[in-house]
Amino acid sequence: ALLSKVPGMRVLVPSSAQELDQMIHDAMSLADDGPVVIRYPRGQARLVSELEVGSGLAARRAVSIDGDADPNEGVCIIAIGRMLETAEKAAAELRDRGVACSVWDARSCVPLDPDMITDATRHGRIVTLEDGIRDGGIGQAVADLVHRSDSAKRVEVLGLPTAFLPHDPKAGNILGRHGLDVRGLVAAATRD
Repeated sequence: ALLSKVPGMRVLVPSSAQELDQMIHDAMSLADDGPVVIRYPRGQARLVSELEVGSGLAARRAVSIDGDADPNEGVCIIAIGRMLETAEKAAAELRDRGVACSVWDARSCVPLDPDMITDATRHGRIVTLEDGIRDGGIGQAVADLVHRSDSAKRVEVLGLPTAFLPHDPKAGNILGRHGLDVRGLVAAATRD
């Protein structure tokens, strides 16, 4: 949230070990135009296939709505970094419940990919999911961009509260307490 306010800054957030490798490579060429930061969490990164790796400042669609489903009735989840895995699991659960769902791996949080924002506005509901501070975070930046094109569009921003959180050696416990797990994401995506 803090670095996203620095003029000219580019903030990249990998969702896997392979994404981190790609972003290090991309940062070398992006650095000619200004500062680049790669934010990644502690702990082990997941491993993915080369088909699940993007490049540059473009977001990557991780899950698409089924061809016969109406995106206007569906949910678009925009996941930041390691939260992509949670978003993919929640999308599978939502589909089992009959809710059309697509998932984007934001990859570049600053700047946000305009194609991702355009696609998100085609959905009935948008949920952002990040393991960082909610207030002033990337989810709120997504909501601001979406509301510029459709002020009535429903955007649910999920992130950590601005508070001192008790330490827990398992980050998943902290995320779960704040609704940043599969159950919390499914609840946010189906809330009336």
